[in-house]
Amino acid sequence: MLRSRRARAHAGFTLIELLVVIAIIAILIGLLLPAVQKVREAAARMSCSNNLKQLGLAAHNYEGALGELPPGGDAFMTGPIQMLLPYMEQDNLFRNYNLTPGTPGTIWWFQSAQNRPPSTGLTTVPRPPAVYGGEGEIKMLQCPSALAPASYETVWLSITYGTTGIDSPPGYPWGGGAHLRSANPGGIVLGRSHYAAVLGDWRLGAGYRGMFYYGTKSKIATVADGSSNTLMFMEMAGGIWPNAFGTGAHSQPWCPGRGMNGNFTAFGIATSNNDLTQNAAALFGSYHPQILMACYGDGSVRPLQKNTNFPLLAAMAGASDGQVVTFN
Repeated sequence: MLRSRRARAHAGFTLIELLVVIAIIAILIGLLLPAVQKVREAAARMSCSNNLKQLGLAAHNYEGALGELPPGGDAFMTGPIQMLLPYMEQDNLFRNYNLTPGTPGTIWWFQSAQNRPPSTGLTTVPRPPAVYGGEGEIKMLQCPSALAPASYETVWLSITYGTTGIDSPPGYPWGGGAHLRSANPGGIVLGRSHYAAVLGDWRLGAGYRGMFYYGTKSKIATVADGSSNTLMFMEMAGGIWPNAFGTGAHSQPWCPGRGMNGNFTAFGIATSNNDLTQNAAALFGSYHPQILMACYGDGSVRPLQKNTNFPLLAAMAGASDGQVVTFN
């Protein structure tokens, strides 16, 4: 009988033993979480790299079929990614898109009622059409480390700077320099992209223009600085731009729409994730720690440090600036 009571007395943990076990579990979780996060980020980075690789392959296939790359922006400011959709197994979305020429200076890709609903400020999306030309999310254009598409308040429609007729279409009403975003309901329906074509810099001379530029149809083999050294696409995960265009503070970030013409390296790279939450909507950038992924003219994908200095970035983006950047 005495032995039975003793057995019952030692059947459970004492308070001290329980606290020790909890402490050990907490320590193990603390050790494992960073490892899990690193593995998750490594997988996201690999997926992002593959997305950019597919963009690069699509550009090469486009050139192989048509003999040249699409321009960084055409007369109606449709960008390269939209033109590459048939080479990304997205022919149905491409066919929905209205490429019918209009009057230069008055009709742009985002002004077509087929591509985007009129800006009313309402959150109700008018139908028909059943699907707008700029509508539809594409997984290949989404970085797993970035925010989900629905987390973005709206999208960029066009980024244009420089001289009208040289860096943007004749008669383009914002030729001197503008970032154009979509009001609702377009801001709701337009497909998001975490990647943008690299336009280079409009200020430093023709040599610093990118492989994609307004009105320019490049050939990969004739990139003077070498295709493996010249940027083609980079991550542009969006960000918050407080009081943008006098419209008041915004708590939700913006990112490129897939119809956008691209982005200039003149604006630089968001140096940290903190930048993305403050004032980085116009910058190239990513939600990866310390790096963003970039696709080069030969189709290779390599990480680029977020703290890359501007002269180096400008040389990497310029297709014929005479400064050949080599990589170890």
